[in-house]
Amino acid sequence: MAKAHDVRSTKIADDQGKIWSDTLQISVPYGYRETAYMTNGYHLLKQGGDGRFYCYRIFSPTDEAGGSTHTKTVQAINLLAWDLTHIYVQPKTFKAANSQDAFEYILQRSGWEIGENDFFGGVKSLEISAGNNAIYWLDQFTSQFGVEIRAYVEVYNGKIVRKLIDIVEELGESEGRRFEYSHDLLGVTRTGDDSQMYTKLYVYGGTNSKGEIVSIASVNNGRDYIVDDEANDLYNNGNQYLEGYIVNESIANPSGLLDWGKQQLAKYNHPKYTYTVDVAHLGYKPNLGDRIQVIDFSMDPELTLDARVIQMDESEANPENNKVILGEFVEVQVVTPEDIWKLQAKAAQAYQESQKAKAYKVEYFTPDGTDFADDTEKRIIIRVYQGADEITSKIDNDKFIWQKINSDGSHDTDWEDRHVGIGNVITVGSEVAGSTIRCQVDDGLSDSILFATEEDAAYFATLQMDPPSGWDDFTNSVAQYAQVDYPRSDIYWSQRYYGNKRHSGDGSANIQSYVLTRTDLTGAIKDRMWVIRGGHGAQFGIEYINGKMWIWSYYLDAANNQWHVVKFPYQANKVLDWGDSSIVNLLSTNGGYRTNLDVRNGYVLFVYGTTNPTFYVCKKADVENKQFKPLYTARGTDVNYFGTDQTYQSACLDFPYVYFTSGNGDGSDQRCLYCFDIRSKSLVYRIVYTFDKGTINQIGQYNEPEAISYYYDSDGKKWLIQGFAWGNEDSEDSQRTNQLFRINEHKRGDAS
Repeated sequence: MAKAHDVRSTKIADDQGKIWSDTLQISVPYGYRETAYMTNGYHLLKQGGDGRFYCYRIFSPTDEAGGSTHTKTVQAINLLAWDLTHIYVQPKTFKAANSQDAFEYILQRSGWEIGENDFFGGVKSLEISAGNNAIYWLDQFTSQFGVEIRAYVEVYNGKIVRKLIDIVEELGESEGRRFEYSHDLLGVTRTGDDSQMYTKLYVYGGTNSKGEIVSIASVNNGRDYIVDDEANDLYNNGNQYLEGYIVNESIANPSGLLDWGKQQLAKYNHPKYTYTVDVAHLGYKPNLGDRIQVIDFSMDPELTLDARVIQMDESEANPENNKVILGEFVEVQVVTPEDIWKLQAKAAQAYQESQKAKAYKVEYFTPDGTDFADDTEKRIIIRVYQGADEITSKIDNDKFIWQKINSDGSHDTDWEDRHVGIGNVITVGSEVAGSTIRCQVDDGLSDSILFATEEDAAYFATLQMDPPSGWDDFTNSVAQYAQVDYPRSDIYWSQRYYGNKRHSGDGSANIQSYVLTRTDLTGAIKDRMWVIRGGHGAQFGIEYINGKMWIWSYYLDAANNQWHVVKFPYQANKVLDWGDSSIVNLLSTNGGYRTNLDVRNGYVLFVYGTTNPTFYVCKKADVENKQFKPLYTARGTDVNYFGTDQTYQSACLDFPYVYFTSGNGDGSDQRCLYCFDIRSKSLVYRIVYTFDKGTINQIGQYNEPEAISYYYDSDGKKWLIQGFAWGNEDSEDSQRTNQLFRINEHKRGDAS
C-alpha cells in the first residue's frame, strides 16, 4: 500500500544572496476523507518547529495510478507568495525609504501586515516601475535591503485571524554549536561550483525618463563595468578577466546601481560552495537561519566553516529525508562610495590571533545606505576587533582617525580636522560623494570606557511589604520594574496585578495588568494607581512635565487586539483603562513593544521579543509625532546573549548605552547585567551576579534580576539601579522581597 509523503522546503538564501521560498508537497493515497480536499484553491495549515503556523495554498494537484493504488500529490506555496502573485503594484518613487516603507507599500490590499521589523538595510532611493506584481517586488526588496523574512498566520478557534510577515536581519539563533567529522558529524557533502564566477561585471539598471538604459559610467570614471583584481589573481591566476553581465531593472539611480553592482561582484568573485548535512546525524533539529560550525580536517581543502542553515527540507512522514543546506554567504556592508572593505570570516581568525599585538581589524557599517550622492545624511559606524575579540568599547574617541581621500588621491585635511576625536560613529552627507572614507585605529588599547562589577553595588531601597492602614487589594508579588525620580525623592515600582479590578478573562499572557506604586527613596509607600490591560509592567519610562509625572509604556486595546505605545499621567488611586481621556496614544504597533524613555538625551527605547530581543532606538520627537523611525537597532545575539539559555527581563537606555538584565527565578541560568553601545552593537561590559561579594545579599530561594534603570544625582553623577525580586525571610511565606541596589559605574580615568 502506498504511504503518505510530505516535504516542506524553506529557503532564505542562495549563493547570490538573500531570497525567500516556502513550499509544501504532500502525497496521499486515495481512500481518505481528506483526499477530496487536495485540490486547487484549498489551504493547508502546518505548524513549524518555531511554533508558528504556516499556511499554504494548493496550486497544482496531480493524480497518479500505479497498479491498484491511486495517489494524489499536491504542490502548495506559502499563502503570502500566492496572494502577492495576484496583486499589481502601482509605480512609485521613494527618495528615502526604509524597509517598513517599501514592504508596507507592496503589501497594500494583500491582507498581510508587518509583524517584527528590524529596519535593517538602511534608507534607500527606490524606483518602483510599472509592470510587475507584488511578489516580484518582495524578491527585489528582500535582496536590496539584505533582509530575511518569514510569513505565517495567527489562528483563533480554528480560523486565521491575522497574516503576518516578519522582516529581520537574521532568522535563527547562534548557540555556538560545533560539529566535527568523526566525532559527532556524519553525512556531510560539499559541492563546489565556479561556473558563475566572474571578476569583471558589466552593470546595468532600469530605464530612465529619457528611455535610456541606466549604467554606472557617470559615477564610475566613464566605465560601465567593475573589476576585482585581487579575486582575479587569486582564482584566475591573473589571466584575462572572467566577464559577466548583470541587470537590475528596478534601479534607475547610477550611484545606487554602482553600490548594488559592488555587492553582486562580492558574491560572484569566488567559487561557490554549499553543504548538505544529514539531519539524522546532527543530534538536534536546527531551525532555518541557525548558525553552526562544521569542521572536517580530513577534507581537501579542510572544511572549517562557520555557516548558516539557508535551506531546510522537512518531512513528518519520512524523517530520514530531513536535510539542511548550509551556506557560506556573508552579507558585508559597503564601506565607502568607491571601496569595498573585505572582512575575513571567523575561520581565518587563527592568523589574526597570532598578530593580536600588532593589528586591528575594522568592520564598517552604513545603516542608512551608501548612496552618498543624494541629500540624506548617512552614518558610518565601525567596530574594531583584535583577533576574534571585539574591542570597540576599549578605545578612546581620539584614537579613531578618520580620513577623507579625494578622487585624485589627496587628503581633505579640513574635513579630517573637523572629525578629530569624534569616536567610532560619524554622520556624512553628499560632501563625501566620489571620495573614500577610511578610519584607522591608533595604538592605545585600554580598559573599557565604562565598567562596573558586582563589588560596585550597594543597598538602596526595599519596597514596603505591609499594606498601609486601610488598604485592601494589596499586591505582594514580584516588582517587575522601578524608576527613581531623584529630584522629587520618589521611586515608581510596577508589579503585575491579579486583583478584581481586572476584566474577566484577563489572565492570559497578552492581557495583563499592573499596579504602579509610588514610594519615597527608602521604599515606604505613598500611593498607587492601577494600569488595567497595560501589560505586567516589565519596562516603562518617566518624564516630569509641569507638575505631573508622565509614564511612558505600551498598552493593549483588547477590543481590537491592537497594541499601542502611550503616555499617561500618574494619578494616585486612579484605575486606568484603555479609552481613558488621560491616555495619549503615540503609536500603534504589531505586538507589545516594551518601552523606556531617555529624557536626558531625547530618545525612546523599544524592545520586542525575549529569546533574541530586538532593541530599537528612536528620537523622542519622532515618537511624539507618531512616527516609528528607528535610528539604531540591535539584537541580543549581537552581544552574545543567548535567550534559549537565558531569561530576558528588562532594559533601559542612556544613549548610546543600552542596559538589560537576564535571569529567571529558580537559579537555572546566569543572573546578568549587559551594557552595550547601540550604535556599533558592541558589548561594553557584562556583570554575572554570584551574590558572594558581600554587596548584594540574597534573601530566600529566589534571586530574579527584574529591573534595570538609572538616575542622575544633584552632582550629575549617574547611578545604575538594579532590582532583585528575592524570596522571603520566612520560607513559608510566598510574598516576594523586592529590593533595589545602586551600582557605581566607572568611567575610564575616574578616581576609584
